[in-house]
Amino acid sequence: MEGPWSRATLRVWPGEMTVAEIDAVLGIEGGVADDRLWYVEPGVGDLHLDDRLKVVAALLVENGKALAQVAAKCEIDLFVSWTPKDGQDSVCLGPDLIRVLGELGAHVVMDTHTG
Repeated sequence: MEGPWSRATLRVWPGEMTVAEIDAVLGIEGGVADDRLWYVEPGVGDLHLDDRLKVVAALLVENGKALAQVAAKCEIDLFVSWTPKDGQDSVCLGPDLIRVLGELGAHVVMDTHTG
């Protein structure tokens, strides 16, 4: 892989709601409801991971009430994946992102791609 590569996927795992119900409550543009979960990957193109996470934070803040309603019945996580730069490529989880994820009881899953 050349250049920056990153993904940040907000995932909702059905609990007391079906995937279709989750999609209807959230109504987030670009959201995908498949057989086993609902997810959205905010941000377009090759963004640096820090910039992508800012987009995620804005989406969480903008849709906080609907997400809180879903989080009361389902498990939510943020799956973060990226290719580190040579040497070290840190990840910055800003205070807004941490606060909103905490309010939702969401986990952060981090996965680096190397090689």
